[in-house]
Amino acid sequence: MASLEDYKKAYREVVKEEERKGFIAHLITYIAVNITLVLINIAFTPERIWFIFPLIGWGIGLSMHYYFGIHRLEKELIEREKRAEARLTNR
Repeated sequence: MASLEDYKKAYREVVKEEERKGFIAHLITYIAVNITLVLINIAFTPERIWFIFPLIGWGIGLSMHYYFGIHRLEKELIEREKRAEARLTNR
C-alpha cells in the first residue's frame, strides 16, 4: 500500500505529465500556424510584413503557458498540498 507521500509524488508526476503534453500540443500548433501565416504573408502581401504580430502575441501566450504550466508547477502543487493539509489540521 502506498503512503501519503508516495501518493502526493505520483499525483504531482501525473499533473506535470499532463501539463507537458498540453504545452507540447500548444507549441506544435503555434509553429504550424505561424509557418502557414508566414507563407501566406510572403505569397499574397510581401510588401507588408504582418505575420510578426500574431507571432509575437501568441508567443507571449505560449511563454506564459510554459512559465505557469511547466516552470512554476511543482511549486504550485506543493503550495496546494500545504493548504489542503492546513485545512485538515484546522478541523
